[in-house]
Amino acid sequence: MSVVTPGRRPAFPPIGRLRSSPLSGGKKSGFVSLNLTPMVDMFTILVVFLIQLFKASGEVELSSKIQVPKTLASAPMEGVTGTVVQVSSPKDGEAEGILLLDAIPFTTEEMGSELDIPIPGMVARLVKTREQNEKIFGRDPTKPYDGLLIIQADIKTDFRLIRRILASSNEAGWAKFKFVSQPAASGKAAE
Repeated sequence: MSVVTPGRRPAFPPIGRLRSSPLSGGKKSGFVSLNLTPMVDMFTILVVFLIQLFKASGEVELSSKIQVPKTLASAPMEGVTGTVVQVSSPKDGEAEGILLLDAIPFTTEEMGSELDIPIPGMVARLVKTREQNEKIFGRDPTKPYDGLLIIQADIKTDFRLIRRILASSNEAGWAKFKFVSQPAASGKAAE
């Protein structure tokens, strides 16, 4: 083995030799490592969030205690959003019926007497809801309020109660109504 006199050694290979390399030619590699696990987790959370946030077709959930009328003139309520009122008369064995505004029941004090055409508690709640919506979405003062009231009434509900609901919503500044119904199965509406 021959003895070599130590000489100067560069810390890095010469740049000229790197640029003249036949494999890379001194360029950066095109391979980039990407960690897919956090990205998949992020997209999973995003999809779950969007599914929970939006309903599939704007469907109104029907209560099991309310049997809505069937009609030939029904149209799907796709993309329709609004404040939901659920109402039914007392059935056999029940002490009282149902009256809910956005799934919140009314107390007897809020209902007032039967001589009151508008329901005082409903007027107050609808005014509060209208004011909140106007703050959030804004409103043109030259036009009436554009909110929609979706009424889900049982087929055996007394019309006097429906009339009180309509009078209450009209007094609160709501002018648009939609009644929930189901399409008749066979070409004839249920009697």
